[in-house]
Amino acid sequence: MEEGVETPGEGVRPGGDAGTGPLTLEAGLLAAAKSLEQAVAAATSAHLHLTEALAAERTWARPGDAVLDEILTRRTDVGLYAAGLLVDQLRTEARTAASRYPRLGLAGEDVLPIPRDEAPDVVAAWWRDLDAGDREEVLRRHAPWVGRADGLPTAVRHTANLQVLEAEIARRSRELDVDTGAPADEATVEEERDLRGLLKLRALFSDPELLAEVPEGLAQVSTPPSRRFLYLLDARSYPLRTAIALGDPDTATHLVVHVPGTTTTVDLRLYREATWMSWLRDETVRLLGPDARVAVIDWIGYQAPYDIATRKALGDTGMRVLVPGEASDPRYAREAADHLARTLEGVREIAPAGARIVASGHSYGASAMGLALAQLAARHHHVVDAAMTAGAPGIFASRLSDLGLAPGTLYACVAPGDLIGILGIFGGEVLRIPGVHQLSPLARRVVYPDGTWTVLRPPVGHEQYYHRGTASLLHLAAVVADDQPRIKLTSRPWAMLTGGSSSASDPGDAGEAVQ
Repeated sequence: MEEGVETPGEGVRPGGDAGTGPLTLEAGLLAAAKSLEQAVAAATSAHLHLTEALAAERTWARPGDAVLDEILTRRTDVGLYAAGLLVDQLRTEARTAASRYPRLGLAGEDVLPIPRDEAPDVVAAWWRDLDAGDREEVLRRHAPWVGRADGLPTAVRHTANLQVLEAEIARRSRELDVDTGAPADEATVEEERDLRGLLKLRALFSDPELLAEVPEGLAQVSTPPSRRFLYLLDARSYPLRTAIALGDPDTATHLVVHVPGTTTTVDLRLYREATWMSWLRDETVRLLGPDARVAVIDWIGYQAPYDIATRKALGDTGMRVLVPGEASDPRYAREAADHLARTLEGVREIAPAGARIVASGHSYGASAMGLALAQLAARHHHVVDAAMTAGAPGIFASRLSDLGLAPGTLYACVAPGDLIGILGIFGGEVLRIPGVHQLSPLARRVVYPDGTWTVLRPPVGHEQYYHRGTASLLHLAAVVADDQPRIKLTSRPWAMLTGGSSSASDPGDAGEAVQ
């Protein structure tokens, strides 16, 4: 993709990035060179086929025709050679334009280009070098790109994404308002789902007093609207991708980048995710104190699997059997890994020096997190200080070193009754990784720094890890806060359906259960 250009590709919807700015001379010359190169390649292929066909029917009975054919093909050879030289010349001119006239547009106008290298450190340095006027121009001309550019300040991305949000709502509303009378096709259904998601996003960032009706689930999001940031909004393809920052990552001393699991879409799970992550943030602040600066980025920046299991017909019998669904397919995690790794790098770039960054994943989201950490480790990029999983079916690793983590910095929680957490589909069972700390899900009495106390209940099943009043929420928050005295560990197999105890003794849990 050339700078300032959004090239629709597979699965990309027209209008998904409206408002992109004009081309620079460099970008225009490169685009022309690429188009010409593709045309020359197609012409060369067709020319060779014609040449072969003419040679195959050549006969001495018509020598004049043979000579004319030879002249014809030789002239084309020369023209194709010259076109190839032109491609190289256009690219040479593009380099000259980039070095001497970087802000000159195709029509001679002044254009502010965006970085060709989207590495977070490159983007951050480029932004720091811009003056106030240039920054305003970038927001005006490149809002969709700004909204998803890792390395830019959170407030800048938030402002850009709110612009994109309103533009996307307006565009989809216009398109879906046309009544053709025909049954809705798949594309229309997808647009409707994403429009519902966009409207939910708008409500999440609106003043509650201005809403005619508070949507169901929104009232439970405890983070105040003034502390919510639209960190990512990518509307170029289905499903809609987003990330919500609860608290300001630019000033936080403790940050979490959390990846949700199967069935998570903006349309279906936005408010549930925002609620859970708000509760995680609240619990962390409770441990650190009221002045603590904590931020949680809920990253719905990938296409999560749609289901855990599905029913399929068995041959021609008509009998339907339950078989593993999309959640057993590693493809979604692999597609997410690149984007998530760059997000983590971007968070480290904008976070204050010395900030504690924790990668977090629930269910399939933990698997995607594992692949992203492995990518960072392969590049020797130290980005996170710790990682934690809840109900993870595997994280594509059997050693902490594969993830770039030191012993004792990976925490795993598996609740009673949650079989998904012990399946080990992706790289083996997380609890068996040497050096992993298993967080205890047992009920316990806890005293908070402000002197108040409560009795925490155990989470049950796959969906209660982030519920208020659970031992799992406290322990996950303690990992974020690096509050080691309040992190209780266990070695018991609490994921059994009955939640029964192991015959082996476990000193780590002694006296922890509340009778």
